[in-house]
Amino acid sequence: MNETLLSLRDFNLSRRTGEADQPILSHIDLDLQAGTWLAVVGANGAGKSSLLKYLAGEESPLRVPHAIMFQDPDEQIIAATVRRELSLGRPDVDTHALLNEFSLTGLGDLDPRLLSAGQKQRLVLAVAAAGRPRILFCDEPVALQDPAQSRWVLDWLRRWLAAGDRALVTATCDRREVLQADMILVLEAGRVALRGTPKDLGDHPRLMALLGPDPVPENPFAPPATPADPVLAVTEAGFDFAAGGGCGPVNLRLGPGQRVGLTGPNGCGKSTVLAACAGVRKPTSGAVSLLGRLLYQRRDLDLHHGAALLAPQFPEYLFTRSTVGQEMAVDPDFGEMSPADLLAAVGLDPALADRNPHSLSSGQKRRLALALVLLSRRPVLLLDEPSAGLDRAGRKRILDLIARVHPEAALLVASHDRDFLTAAGCQVVEMPAARESGP
Repeated sequence: MNETLLSLRDFNLSRRTGEADQPILSHIDLDLQAGTWLAVVGANGAGKSSLLKYLAGEESPLRVPHAIMFQDPDEQIIAATVRRELSLGRPDVDTHALLNEFSLTGLGDLDPRLLSAGQKQRLVLAVAAAGRPRILFCDEPVALQDPAQSRWVLDWLRRWLAAGDRALVTATCDRREVLQADMILVLEAGRVALRGTPKDLGDHPRLMALLGPDPVPENPFAPPATPADPVLAVTEAGFDFAAGGGCGPVNLRLGPGQRVGLTGPNGCGKSTVLAACAGVRKPTSGAVSLLGRLLYQRRDLDLHHGAALLAPQFPEYLFTRSTVGQEMAVDPDFGEMSPADLLAAVGLDPALADRNPHSLSSGQKRRLALALVLLSRRPVLLLDEPSAGLDRAGRKRILDLIARVHPEAALLVASHDRDFLTAAGCQVVEMPAARESGP
């Protein structure tokens, strides 16, 4: 168990942007022994994902079998069915056993793009594990999981590590995950700032600055005691899922200034409800209205209401332009606000204004998407898992932005993170598990 599986010395990594090379990682020294769980921690944009992708990529110095689980599972899913995704390049793999093990039973013949985010993440983990790697790289492996599934994934990773001569590397901002690791590597601006065991670093202020609990706002939001006429109404809305089963009936009424948080297990329909409120997912039954206007009267998409704006769970789905500045120009509500001001509001470098938003780190993308929604002037703001994958500073920035939302805006947030919902001043509504298919 003392075999060294990876050794890096004075490693540097840069990205070509325009005419110049942008440093990403600088002077990294790293040794990884078999039997070790290494947690790579850092602020959004510190280089965590870049390090994992390099080590799992074509130019990696590794000479042992390895696999990676990306933070965004859609970056890895390529097959037409879940079962085919599991068996690509491995025709002898027991897909039935994997489906059962990773709580994907009954979904084998479904297009994987129709899974919930948490199900997609477990599918990608199953695919990575099926390749029998000696090193498994996992980027934010529980960021999209509900609390019960988060515990299961972390327990599974520990069991996987203990089952052979292997090593595990996770990139994370999750305190539970960091405390389960054997070693911690803290990155700051692409450089190693700290390294040690959880016992050595458990109370270190630089680590606590990344993993500490959400601060309670100084002026907690107080919802209106008597809601006015609803700006958003979901009435007896039911949804059928492509995989079978569905959710509903859902009933929600938000007046101006109200804040509601939807929580519940993976696959219960939280994202589906938000999509319906944004005009991109017609209910199977029931109705959705914005500012008294009934949606979906003529078609299955209704994108011209001008009332609601959604920050999706995968933020890149929001981006349609080639630079951050151009993304802002899409929405006239920003008026004279500069891209630098918008970026500063979420703690991002103003120099990113000319960058393609798709080239940002996952955490930077999420903060940008949330800023584009929360700083708009829409009467209904919809946020899907806004705290997923964010460091402590990023979460605080988003809470600060929510505190600045114009007082007449209704806010509907889907999240597994009850502490975040409470800090955001949301009334928490628990959605039940999805209904199963009939016989």
